[in-house]
Amino acid sequence: MIMALVLLSACGRPGPSGIAGPAGHDGTNGSNGTDGINGTNGTSCGVSDVPANAAAPNGGSLITCGNTQSLVLNGTNGLNGSNGTDGTNGTSGTVVAPIQFCSGSGSYPSTFPEVGFCIGGNIYAVYSANGGFLTEVLPGTWSSDGINSSCTFTVGPDCKVTR
Repeated sequence: MIMALVLLSACGRPGPSGIAGPAGHDGTNGSNGTDGINGTNGTSCGVSDVPANAAAPNGGSLITCGNTQSLVLNGTNGLNGSNGTDGTNGTSGTVVAPIQFCSGSGSYPSTFPEVGFCIGGNIYAVYSANGGFLTEVLPGTWSSDGINSSCTFTVGPDCKVTR
């Protein structure tokens, strides 16, 4: 009996059609907007030379773009300065000359003749006693203990050395 009900309930006629629903989104960027207003055509600019005149003493250029104009003026060149006067001559320099106390020549690593320097008419050399120091070698008789080059020499006025 339950079976007969099931079979009877499956038979019958179709019901009325429903109202159509709104269209679904198609997955694209949506609907297009309306077209904009067309722009106006652009204008080109022109440049013309402006000759020197009272308003533009060095001339310039006039730039015209449509109804707009811009004037660019040329500047003036700077003046060259005058040369300065020559300075005064400097004083004469002091001559510094080496003076070798003993004859012979040095030969590394075995021979070292000692030297001093003549500065302004006086001899200066390194005195090796007491750790060594630079001093004036006064006129008189001296001895040099240069390695493999020792001698006795005499200092005279104006840096004169005799052996």
